[in-house]
Amino acid sequence: MAKGQTLSTKIVNDLETQIIEGNLKPGDQIPNEQDLMIHYEVSRSTVREAIKSLISKGTLEIQRGKGTYVCRLPGLTSDPLGLNFADIDDLNHYLYETRLIFEPEVSAMSALRASDSEIRTLEKLSADINKLDETLKGADTSADIIQKLHEKDLAFHIMLCRTCHNPVLERLMPIIIQSISFSYDEETFKKRLTKKPRQSTHDKICRAIASHDAEKAKDLMHLHLLNSME
Repeated sequence: MAKGQTLSTKIVNDLETQIIEGNLKPGDQIPNEQDLMIHYEVSRSTVREAIKSLISKGTLEIQRGKGTYVCRLPGLTSDPLGLNFADIDDLNHYLYETRLIFEPEVSAMSALRASDSEIRTLEKLSADINKLDETLKGADTSADIIQKLHEKDLAFHIMLCRTCHNPVLERLMPIIIQSISFSYDEETFKKRLTKKPRQSTHDKICRAIASHDAEKAKDLMHLHLLNSME
């Protein structure tokens, strides 16, 4: 356990990693309190503290009479900034502009702070995205493939926020990267595919982070976001 990390934080990080790596999927029910107590060798109050934290972050939700489940878009609460009520034209564009301010710096911090295990998780997500890219069939791409790409892309950027080890940015960035959900609207995504081949830069960003090259990671993320905005 990392220095200063509480038992409940360890459980939070482990469950988040399982979700990000796909071992726990959106809609899956997590083990009950008793099973988590036995697995992590902790008290009931520690388990409840961890679950409460994940619920507050929009990662888990309680379904009354059933149990605790992974949210449909883990890590994203429903419109916490009230953007749905702001009557903003071209909201997606403004979300991307905001990401251009924050996410390149997040990538630079990640290159300096990410642990080896976190880098491996990023690399696995990048590899998963590349494999899905190979199955794209332009306008004939299935809704299932688009949904899987959406989930992996979202997981990659949420994980990236986590690796910068800044608790404020970790909570702020998942709100901002809701623009990813706009990009994976089925019809919008298919139109993008018919214009030009999709070119993912996730693997290049991973290599820059793995080599601890902060400036390169920053520049690559800036390019990645500009390509997405196009």
